[in-house]
Amino acid sequence: MEDKLFDFEELWYLFKRRFWIIIVIPVLMTSLALYKVSKLKPSYSASAKVFMGNSNDMLDIYSQDELSYYSQFITIFSEISKIDGFLDDTLKKNKIDKTSLEVASSLSFSSSENIPIVNIYYSSYTDEQMEETLNAVCDELIDKVKEIMPGTNPTVLSEARVSTIYPNKTKLPMIAFAAGIIVSIGLILVLDYLDSRIMSKKQLEKVIPVAVLGSIPMSEREFRKENKNVHNEKNAQVTVSGGL
Repeated sequence: MEDKLFDFEELWYLFKRRFWIIIVIPVLMTSLALYKVSKLKPSYSASAKVFMGNSNDMLDIYSQDELSYYSQFITIFSEISKIDGFLDDTLKKNKIDKTSLEVASSLSFSSSENIPIVNIYYSSYTDEQMEETLNAVCDELIDKVKEIMPGTNPTVLSEARVSTIYPNKTKLPMIAFAAGIIVSIGLILVLDYLDSRIMSKKQLEKVIPVAVLGSIPMSEREFRKENKNVHNEKNAQVTVSGGL
């Protein structure tokens, strides 16, 4: 297939001829994005803080060795929550209508920098009994840690607080619209590359290095346009001849 050389005029004609693609694809992709966004619901997150150091030295400066020691409680808390029957007993004891599998998959743990604090997070798509669930889990975790490690004295610094996380409903449609424009332009260029037909005089002159004497209009509109151009050229010639 011969190489196709583009100039601005040909590119304008190309996009103008397939302008419907630039309209349809972005509209479809944006519509799909808007439909998906309309189905999005807010999520909820609850967090609690547990201080693992001694209650009388909360404001002390801790060494890296001490912080490294306290950071192990993240793993301890996580492993305790996975003990068979732990969450089931906790939920049943506190009359919480949730399954242990649901709660276990929504729990996560992290540590704070420079302070021996374990952060416990609980996320869900419903805010029902979130505070009660996380507070109950924290209390049972602390009791279990004190039971297996008598020398520790974990203390709840802040009980569970629920925050609402709203989805960004404008970002996805904007990305979909921009992607639609890019996809449509790429599709037009690919279709044109695969189209071996000669659509203009310039393309024919590039393939055959001879002057093009005329062309056959493909539609009545083009035929009228061609006759108008010829008529204007004749009038221009007559005017010039008359002037001479």
